[in-house]
Amino acid sequence: MSEQPNQDRVVTLLKDALDGDLGHIDELRRASQEQLHLAGQALGGELTFGRTTVLRVLTDWRAEKLTDEQVRWWALLMFAGAFPEEWTPYGWRFHAWSQPIHVDYSDDEDVNEIVFELKDLGDFDDEGRIAAEVDNMIRRMSDS
Repeated sequence: MSEQPNQDRVVTLLKDALDGDLGHIDELRRASQEQLHLAGQALGGELTFGRTTVLRVLTDWRAEKLTDEQVRWWALLMFAGAFPEEWTPYGWRFHAWSQPIHVDYSDDEDVNEIVFELKDLGDFDDEGRIAAEVDNMIRRMSDS
């Protein structure tokens, strides 16, 4: 990977990710876990997102503005609070030398389920099932 973004940029990129704007998720992945943690602190309060964020990610993905990989990396960050150091379709692994960020979205079960699904996008056991379900996911996020 190339050079790490500066800390102010990491704060902006993390805020964008929490808002469902994944246009620069690859740049955010270049940040260290320490930078992510500091960015979470700089944003203050609880880091949260909900249906609106997930709906934006899903509709941008369906419109082919995002790749499967970008969606998966976002979901892993939202789910685990960090980007895995290693990812293969067989699984992923973290080297926890810095504290993960805590993102709270647990009060909405539909959001939880979709993020949990999206983090597995591209796994061998997925076999395209997740991408085939995007319209149903969008409907679930729209029904509120």
